[in-house]
Amino acid sequence: MSEKLSVYILGDLKEGAADGLAEFNYQNVQLLKNDFNFQFIELDATQNKDFYQTETRYTISIHRFGGKNLRFLELPKNLEKLIRGLPKHSTIFHLHHIFNTTNYLVSKALNRSGITYLITPHDSFVYCPSYGREKPLIKRLYRKTFNHIFDKYVLDHAKVVHALTEQCPPCLKHITNSPIEVVLNQVRDMQLKFDIQSIKNQVCFIGRFDVLRKGIDLALYGFNLFIKSNKTAGDASFVLVGPADKQASDKVHQICKDLDLEVGKEVIFTGKISESDRNRILTESKVYMQLSRTEGFGLSIAQALSCYKPVIISKQIPIHDKILDYKAGIVVNNPQQTSEALYKIFALSPSEYIEMANNARHCYEHEFHPTVIKPQLMKLYNGVANK
Repeated sequence: MSEKLSVYILGDLKEGAADGLAEFNYQNVQLLKNDFNFQFIELDATQNKDFYQTETRYTISIHRFGGKNLRFLELPKNLEKLIRGLPKHSTIFHLHHIFNTTNYLVSKALNRSGITYLITPHDSFVYCPSYGREKPLIKRLYRKTFNHIFDKYVLDHAKVVHALTEQCPPCLKHITNSPIEVVLNQVRDMQLKFDIQSIKNQVCFIGRFDVLRKGIDLALYGFNLFIKSNKTAGDASFVLVGPADKQASDKVHQICKDLDLEVGKEVIFTGKISESDRNRILTESKVYMQLSRTEGFGLSIAQALSCYKPVIISKQIPIHDKILDYKAGIVVNNPQQTSEALYKIFALSPSEYIEMANNARHCYEHEFHPTVIKPQLMKLYNGVANK
């Protein structure tokens, strides 16, 4: 029997975190843990740099290293020692995010030890020339310099750069010539049944309250136009689910005040809630809406599709082409189009709505379901090992 390939992931293993990377790691490990020997490397900023401890979490081995008092461009010595002792023929690393120096240092250590790795740049759009043009010149120059010193090294020495959508490779080719392979995110089937009788005049958003990046302000403007100009809106409400810090909370409340939207009735902020409450809100909503200005993938949108939920999303979300292909919702560019999209969905007859709901589920089943993505992920890992 052949030895199982060990996949070391630099990052934290945690369930139920409100960020796409944590969800990506946790779901992929649960899907593939019988096929690969997953191990995680975590840096604990509360522990001294000489600290090293192994533990088991969700049946997965976790290597915890101290990150306190590290000098600039220094790795914990125990981590370097671990890397040097790993068997080259049966070990690969999976790195995520390339916006910090830790990946740079780890990739250099891996190269010295002859261990291959792949990297998933979750926000590939940052390498497109159009990104950040509105930022001050000094910030653009700093970012470009950082990219070409640290990010480029990590990308150039990866055996494979894992792109999450077809929109990623054109951006990545601006910075690296490494092989790029596209494998979409797999999304766990939430197994929420479709019941048209439970649907309310309700719109929902689920995710992190990054007001500008997630386009929460744009969504509120569009929703306001809809309910103020259409009688069909009736008693429509917009429920936003997810934790928000004080700054984000104050900002969205101020927007509601400026638009004369009644918080608690027309717009509802739930904060962090249980999974069962989140699922109930999603099941009862007529449409899921997310108008991100920038987005690496759109996990929560795929989750909504799995629950037979039509979606209204911005064109900046990379999976918007899938939505259009399957007629699973409407893609918009601004608040006015958002208002018009809401009107169209709210005006659907029961049979038309059921058809769009089924289209949403079909999109999920054919593009994001674990049974579709699992063999592609296995091929990706084994391909890196073989290279």
